Amino acid sequence: PAVVVITNKQRAPAPRELPPEFYFFFGQPVPPQRGPGMERRNKPVPAGKGSGVIVSEEGHLVTNYHVIENHEFLEVKTADGTVYDNEKDADAVTVVGVDPETDLAVLQLRNGKKEKYPFLRFTDAEKVRVGQWVIAIGAPFNLDYSVTVGCVSQKGRYDMGMSTYDNYIQTDASINPGNSGGPLLNIHGEIVGINQFIMTGGPSRGSIGLGFAIASDLVKQVVDVLVEDGEVIRPFLGISMQELTGDFKDQFDADFGVIVSGLVPGEAAEKAGIKAGDVIQQIGEKTVHSMHDLRLAVTSYRPGDTIKVTLLRDGKEMIFHVVASRRGADGDIAGVGRSSRRGQSRNFDKLGLGLQ
Repeated sequence: PAVVVITNKQRAPAPRELPPEFYFFFGQPVPPQRGPGMERRNKPVPAGKGSGVIVSEEGHLVTNYHVIENHEFLEVKTADGTVYDNEKDADAVTVVGVDPETDLAVLQLRNGKKEKYPFLRFTDAEKVRVGQWVIAIGAPFNLDYSVTVGCVSQKGRYDMGMSTYDNYIQTDASINPGNSGGPLLNIHGEIVGINQFIMTGGPSRGSIGLGFAIASDLVKQVVDVLVEDGEVIRPFLGISMQELTGDFKDQFDADFGVIVSGLVPGEAAEKAGIKAGDVIQQIGEKTVHSMHDLRLAVTSYRPGDTIKVTLLRDGKEMIFHVVASRRGADGDIAGVGRSSRRGQSRNFDKLGLGLQ
């Protein structure tokens, strides 16, 4: 009962008037031009359908941003048949906030005027095991409230090219167009992830057993911030990074971590005393094995927070406390010095070099 079906209604482009020459060419009479009072009403029509899940008794629900993108109006149908349509009632469905960089959005039904809504809770993504049963619920191909079952094929997938910040659980539970935004659940009915996309083979648009859900920890983090603040403002450390692989482990005398390959002058990391060549091994209490680990760990903080950074310098463990700054609006990625400000190259982190 906590799963919903979402219809994105958009206004179709107004039909173009044919030029008079068209009618002259075919020997037809030119129809009268539509005057100010003769416009055909351009009624919003369904442009797409997706799924969502209620995550609070106040009626907050989470879905994919791409499910509601470019909407004119939104219609949400709950399992008991109730339809909330903000074309008819502006307060029926409100957009609390969106985060395109994780492809997540939070809506609220009736602005919380109903006493209590049925809702589902998030589980800890760290406890999810490869091979465990999972259940997907959604509206694939407009077949509302369809249930499919499979297992967790893998977790911790990233760099899929779908979002700036990604952490995916892969499943072979059948997911199809219309499942987007719906929940992936464990057998206790807890949210393991939010279904986002599938890989398909050849001309098929349907499932071939490669579905991907945004991991519950990342979803909950974004949902909490959107409900509280209405937007996600990410922190910025001002570093560029490099993976610690192969011979670098011997060179930097470290078994794991991420190499700081450069710093943005005047930004948080440099102010705290971090230097190029340091190997970051922990952000807060989270161990860092890759740039992806570091990026996700940093995004759990907010600008102004003090972040404990544990690193190795010349083989010695050191701890720094970095006051995170606010990420710029020009596409900077938290923890990665890809900024064009202060003369830094936007491709700085790709080479691990700053040349002058």
